[in-house]
Amino acid sequence: MPAPDSPDTALSRPVALADLTGASQRYEGSATAEECAALAARFDLPEVGALSWRVTSAPWRGGVRLSGRIEARAVQECGVTLDPVPAVIDESFERGFLPDAELFAEDSPGAEHEIVADPTLGEIPEPLTDPLDIGAVVAEEFGMALDPYPRREGLDENAVYTAQPAGAEPLTDDAVKPFAGLADLAKRMGGEKDGG
Repeated sequence: MPAPDSPDTALSRPVALADLTGASQRYEGSATAEECAALAARFDLPEVGALSWRVTSAPWRGGVRLSGRIEARAVQECGVTLDPVPAVIDESFERGFLPDAELFAEDSPGAEHEIVADPTLGEIPEPLTDPLDIGAVVAEEFGMALDPYPRREGLDENAVYTAQPAGAEPLTDDAVKPFAGLADLAKRMGGEKDGG
């Protein structure tokens, strides 16, 4: 389990396994301002303005299945200009959790065991813990819903962008020759041997 000050605990809503494996339950919530700040730090974002969720748990194959929806407002940095890029997230998810005994057969020690995606879930089931932290699941889903390559509106999709100090010439392939120095050194050393 992560340490209390770990970024993985930016959002935590642990639920006892006994509550999850009974009848279907619904969990709703919103991140506090402090949790939004912790999520922004965890995912290296300028800001997380809001995050809310609705999650339903149901017994599933000896474990628990979570079906949910997250809604969030955040600000990401443009991958080209570092300008702020607003992000609006509205995503649904399905996650399945099974006890270790169902994930791993009783193989001999050191034997390989393949875990395959569940056909009804479409994903690989995860280990079931007690308690199961629904907040951590929501935080993971939020992170996966973020655009991995945010771009400021109005950027030319076909343009080539470079970064260099003001007034400096852009680097070219000819200017960057990592082995050119070694070739010069080899020539000089060869000349020294011939002359010596």
